[in-house]
Amino acid sequence: MGTFIPPLRPAFMRGLAVIVMLALAGVASAAQGVAVAPPRFELVVSAGESVTEEVAVFAQGVGPQTVMPAVVSWTLSPDYRVVVFENGNQVPAHSAAPWISIGYDPLRLEPDKPVTVRFGVQVPADTALNGSYRAALAFSTQPQPGVHEGVSALINVRVLSVVYITIKGTEQPAAELQGVTVEADKDSGKRYLVADVVNTGNVYLRLNGELRFVNTAGEVVQRLELPERVLLREGVVRYRLAFPEDLPDDVILAQIEIQPQGPAGSYGGPPLYGEATLP
Repeated sequence: MGTFIPPLRPAFMRGLAVIVMLALAGVASAAQGVAVAPPRFELVVSAGESVTEEVAVFAQGVGPQTVMPAVVSWTLSPDYRVVVFENGNQVPAHSAAPWISIGYDPLRLEPDKPVTVRFGVQVPADTALNGSYRAALAFSTQPQPGVHEGVSALINVRVLSVVYITIKGTEQPAAELQGVTVEADKDSGKRYLVADVVNTGNVYLRLNGELRFVNTAGEVVQRLELPERVLLREGVVRYRLAFPEDLPDDVILAQIEIQPQGPAGSYGGPPLYGEATLP
């Protein structure tokens, strides 16, 4: 198993909290004043090819910090939490961590003075490679006193810059929308549209779209933009979308439309449609 962000001990004890910041949506990944840019790399290369890239690591508005670099494997849990696999002991399917090399000397960060870190990617010359693989560059601070979720603890912040590597010419994007239903919370009565998107291809996808509500006249009376999600290779993304409080009484149908996008903005397959009748 990998490592989740662990629960903290009671307030009267000093635990160790590892806070993981992972950039999936395209903004700079930052935590506790430590940031990386770019937040992700989307490389499309051929088997046997090598590339060199650079990432900037910097402290924002805080005192000097010592940061340790590493390369880690990672995945997403069903509830969309980051799971980091430590020290190469467990390598998940489609990890690119063994292909990435980086210097492991500690970095001394001064406020607002970026440090550029070079890393290399060597894709094996293996004709069996296909689709997308992934890893992350991890930059971890030394444990320091802090408060997490209202509890005093020693906090170790790890900021990740994601590296996706897709083997050029082998991309097969595909996804299916399954299990579109309407659920009601037993206690509050609040309604939700629940839908699963399953990756049936061999590349990661970015999912965007909207939720529509249709009335008895067949008119769309409300639209909600879906939060962007990353659908990993062989992964599942579950949407649980709350209905608006001001939904008109004559709404009878909820429709979901999702547009997948492939690696580095490439074609991700046709739009996905689903609908459910309101009870």
